[in-house]
Amino acid sequence: MIKKILIFTLLIIYLYTLTFGIFLNSYLRVPSPILFGIPLIALFWQKGRLLYTKEAIIFFIASFLYYGIGMSDFKSFSVNMIEIIVCLLFFNYFIGKDYQRFRLAIIVFYCLLAFSTGVLFTSHLNASFGIELRTRLLGSEIFQSPSGMAANIFTFGYQLAPLVSFLFVASIVYEKSWLTKAIVMFACLIAIFLGLQRSVLVTFGISSTLFLIGYYKYKSVLFLAILIVVSILFSTFFLAKSGGEYDNIFAKNERNSDEDRGKLMSENLNIYADYPFGLVFYGKSWSDVIKHNTVFVNGITSHNAYLMFFTYLGPFVGIGLLVLFYRKIISCFIVSLNNIYNIDSRLLVCLCFSFMGVSLNALFHNAWLLNANGPTIFIYFAVIHLYNLQSEEETINAH
Repeated sequence: MIKKILIFTLLIIYLYTLTFGIFLNSYLRVPSPILFGIPLIALFWQKGRLLYTKEAIIFFIASFLYYGIGMSDFKSFSVNMIEIIVCLLFFNYFIGKDYQRFRLAIIVFYCLLAFSTGVLFTSHLNASFGIELRTRLLGSEIFQSPSGMAANIFTFGYQLAPLVSFLFVASIVYEKSWLTKAIVMFACLIAIFLGLQRSVLVTFGISSTLFLIGYYKYKSVLFLAILIVVSILFSTFFLAKSGGEYDNIFAKNERNSDEDRGKLMSENLNIYADYPFGLVFYGKSWSDVIKHNTVFVNGITSHNAYLMFFTYLGPFVGIGLLVLFYRKIISCFIVSLNNIYNIDSRLLVCLCFSFMGVSLNALFHNAWLLNANGPTIFIYFAVIHLYNLQSEEETINAH
């Protein structure tokens, strides 16, 4: 009993720090993965062979080229590698071949994301209390509101994107009632709109559309039409008329008027055209090429993680590394689609579309898989680990 309590406690604390991007804060003087992740793995070790060594090597090479050589930011390189390696070891040696531990980790992770969404509503109910609560829970300064368990609104998007995609897909593949599906959809839309998450609205729309097409085939046209009508009515008659200090997604006040995403990405492409092989191969940094650029004021970027990656490493190295990053995920995604009606594949389907949601969100912001964004890196390893578990089980059953 004591062992189970200790496992559950350490698991919650480790995933709490990973999910909410807490590495060091006012409470912690030792990096959280080392303080909580390593003891969890060491005390409750599962025997097995080390998997994902190829992924670890790819992460190391890409991070070293991008952060170490490209940005000369070895601090970020070190922090990211610690987060990635501990998460990799967590799935290898804490989860191992234990389905029960895997399911528990998934439940805790998505409960934490749901908790963060719950915290979002405190910003609307009482702004000052919401900021104070988030400051205490994160142990760091809060810069933007309304938001959940994140210092910035954009960081909260990486928590909300995988959650809404997971819940929507789960409500369908687990064959819940139509009332449950409707409640889940409305809950997702409310969180997206009140969280001012325009990028999540786009990613949720894309992931939901692709899932509905894959699941309902030609019938998906009807469901998509209903979804669009409901969304329009919802936004017109409820959110567009709601008031409050922060209001909603339609009344979102851009904190910096010069950060028009379309303009930033367009100008980034112009810079990329000037350095087609990547800034690294020209001995340039981002600050060098935007020095006299009036669009990228104060050192801002295009807010597109993949575009920035290509800008630094060019098409050949950049595309090659991206293919290596996502080759297993793509295989898992194809398998999940081929088995979308299979009861045993339901969780894999949910995780794949959840990962799609958080990955698409990186098209509008800087965080992504390579910089060890907590939700992204966790779901990445969760998808490929579950796929490996199911593949091994099928092999055993076949014999």
